[in-house]
Amino acid sequence: MASYKYNFETNWKFESDIHQVWGLIAGFKYSDWWRGVSSERIYKGSRQDGIGDKYNYVFRTKLSYQLDFVAEIVGKEEPKYLEIKATGELEGRGVWKLSQEGNITHVQYVWQVNANKKWMNRLAPILRPAFVWNHDQVMDEGAKGIAAALGVKLLSY
Repeated sequence: MASYKYNFETNWKFESDIHQVWGLIAGFKYSDWWRGVSSERIYKGSRQDGIGDKYNYVFRTKLSYQLDFVAEIVGKEEPKYLEIKATGELEGRGVWKLSQEGNITHVQYVWQVNANKKWMNRLAPILRPAFVWNHDQVMDEGAKGIAAALGVKLLSY
């Protein structure tokens, strides 16, 4: 297993049906609901389930830099599991796990990546806490975006 410099875990809870949340996350049109994110499919794989499809993402962050990477779908089990492989300015893996308990959908995102921007790696010993804070701010925007797009209550993020 690869060793990653950044290992994040994000947990969100929505008062929503799992299929509604899954539709946004697995729809990959993040720019429709996630502030500061642009997304575009750049390759359509041959599989009907979307495995092999590739999307280009640009995340504009609170700290006035952006991160550009390609996400390839490498695993999928609707509506519970989605795994991507990231290449570009971020390299690694991301795993979305969704579960439903009553009328609450729990979303867990595990993001294990290395940064490929030279300046980030040079400054990481000093700026790592700022990079972690920045990641958390980006993810907060995602949670708020899902809640607003679906018109549901965000219970925790």
